[in-house]
Amino acid sequence: MNLSAKTTAFVALGTLAIAGVALPANAQNAQFSDVGSNYWARPFIENLASEQIIAGFPDGTFKPDQPVTRAQFAAIVRNAFNQPHGRTAPRFSDVSANYWANAAIADAYSQGFLSGYPNGVFQPETQIPRVQALVALANGLNYSPQGSVNEVLGRYRDAGQIPGYGQSPVAAATENRLVVNYPNVDTLQPQRTATRADVAAFIYQALVAQGRMPALQAGLSANNYIVDYTPGTASGGNNNTATSPRLVANGTRLEVRYPNADIDIVVAPGQTVATSLQTTQPVLNRQGQVLIPVGSTVQGRIVPVEIRGSSVTAAKFVADSLTVNGRTYNVNAESSAIAATNSVTSGTLQGALITGAAESILTTITGNRTIGSIVGAIITGDNQTTSNSAVVVIRPSDLDLTLRSDLTVDAIASN
Repeated sequence: MNLSAKTTAFVALGTLAIAGVALPANAQNAQFSDVGSNYWARPFIENLASEQIIAGFPDGTFKPDQPVTRAQFAAIVRNAFNQPHGRTAPRFSDVSANYWANAAIADAYSQGFLSGYPNGVFQPETQIPRVQALVALANGLNYSPQGSVNEVLGRYRDAGQIPGYGQSPVAAATENRLVVNYPNVDTLQPQRTATRADVAAFIYQALVAQGRMPALQAGLSANNYIVDYTPGTASGGNNNTATSPRLVANGTRLEVRYPNADIDIVVAPGQTVATSLQTTQPVLNRQGQVLIPVGSTVQGRIVPVEIRGSSVTAAKFVADSLTVNGRTYNVNAESSAIAATNSVTSGTLQGALITGAAESILTTITGNRTIGSIVGAIITGDNQTTSNSAVVVIRPSDLDLTLRSDLTVDAIASN
């Protein structure tokens, strides 16, 4: 393998191979000097880089317009996905045991993303066309078209250039919003070599489809290049409108956490504390479609709970609204009640979020007058406390919510 091919490679586990030297992902920057504020694929690239799914170069560049080889694509796929291994990879005659992407190629093959050629070769240094990249993603993620293939492909002015083997997978990729076409959203350019920017956009949209990444924020120009397909719409152009609403049923569980932190929240009994949470797992319907993706925001309140016939005080989180892909819905959901306790040690509070009223109570319970030095932050809550000898310690898992009524969301939010 030549040096040029090595230095353009994305590789597994968030590292970039350069002349045989592996750079750790934390040495990489999520912003790149050659990806300007107006560059069409900037949100896809920077979001993936921030998650250490892709990496740049030591000089601070990303080289977004550089072509991607089949070996490099295999390495990106290996880093982004963890699909079941449904088949055993063969030993390709042109992929030696010490080839830099040998393991990535084997994984990409085993997971169903890529295949070899009839003569037992993989052609790792061959540049991958856009159509092959989309076919690989659709196959590896087990997507199949739900509607008419011809109707779906009618979105593209150059649909006649899509090879036969790619028509169904590209239709499935279109239905799942994996296709990103720059500069013209209605032109697929299937045979053009995929660039690093193209692949970043495809991979990001595939992760959105899986509910593992949030959809791009509304208003970003990059949304204009994502192909939205709605059955029955005219061919050509982009149609950034919502598909038919979908139901999230009463009783559905929403796994949530305080944003960017897996920490305890401590409040005083009787207090009301307004806060927001984020979903940590996607909510899917029976068809595997993502209804509520990871990173959706739940706005609500920690409120006191009265347990009838008991002197025990408690609290729970009550949701008021849910924001999905830029759209906000009223939601009826709440956590289980969490009882107050007077059995708290200073050690269990390390890094916790705590209200000022709870801090005052804790100094009495623990005898530690410097309790503020061990907590993560003081958060705001009202001062309507009902106990001076207990606090409510809300563990991260206590925040998980249950819908108390049906919720209807749009499958694809408008941009």
